[in-house]
Amino acid sequence: MKSILLGLTLLLTASAAQDAYAQRIRISGLKDYAKVSTGDMSVPAGTTTSGSVMVIRGNLDVYGNVDGAATAVLGDVIVHDGGRVRGGAVALGGRVRNEGGSILGLVKDVGATHNRATISFGGRPRTTVGSLVSAFLWLAVMLLVGTLVLFFLRDYFTRTVEVVTNETGRSLLTGLLGGVASIPAVIAIVVALAITIIGVVLIPVAVPIFLVALSGIAILGFLAVAHVTGIAIAGKREAETPGGQELQYLYSGILAFSALWIIAAAFTWFPILGSVLRMLAFSVTLVAVLTGFGAVILSWWRTRPKKNAVTA
Repeated sequence: MKSILLGLTLLLTASAAQDAYAQRIRISGLKDYAKVSTGDMSVPAGTTTSGSVMVIRGNLDVYGNVDGAATAVLGDVIVHDGGRVRGGAVALGGRVRNEGGSILGLVKDVGATHNRATISFGGRPRTTVGSLVSAFLWLAVMLLVGTLVLFFLRDYFTRTVEVVTNETGRSLLTGLLGGVASIPAVIAIVVALAITIIGVVLIPVAVPIFLVALSGIAILGFLAVAHVTGIAIAGKREAETPGGQELQYLYSGILAFSALWIIAAAFTWFPILGSVLRMLAFSVTLVAVLTGFGAVILSWWRTRPKKNAVTA
């Protein structure tokens, strides 16, 4: 529902911005532009224009900062690495190309074969190298965290692995319910703390702690699912030590999930296929995280009465 509302908001915003831009051109003509040029023009790196820039029958190359709109008529607007446009980019009879820069506002290009209007929030486009670096970085982090969990939280980890192995479907359902319940849980914490003056002061601390705890549970559960996946991939094998065998299973599972993201990152240069592969990797990882999250909850719930019985 949130995605639908966000999409409608962006669509209405783009339409309004487009209409406002057209109205501005009709009323003011060219007087609102700080620079108007015929033929190719470049905004050098390290420089800043005091307003909008327009190029007619040529390309506009932005290496520096444009504090306004960047417009090309019968040409392209090209925002290079380090370039920044703060008032939107429009190409009539050409294309808007972001090649490592930043565009804030309406992005519109119209040509014989294309008609695009979107809203950009200043983000830089994905690059294949950057995506691969991120994927391998996360792989290294997960291998490190998995090693620490295996050696310092072995009991909790083993119980979670058993629940994932024996009750996969129930773990997934519990994870879905737990994920949905986490939102009202955060609201309940805020409301409970807001009753007292001391509680209001503790809200900025309590909420992040709760979210960190949820993230820790999710990571522990994901690692358990990765361990089970590693067993399915590597099969039951004899190792020199039990710890070495568990590391082998865990690493195999983490590598299997990370391979999806690495492959998707390798196709960043192909936007359509890259987006499909990222969606596939996200979907598989989300199911694994929810399953592990539910397994941690089930494992904790079932061991809690035993602890109470011992205490009594």
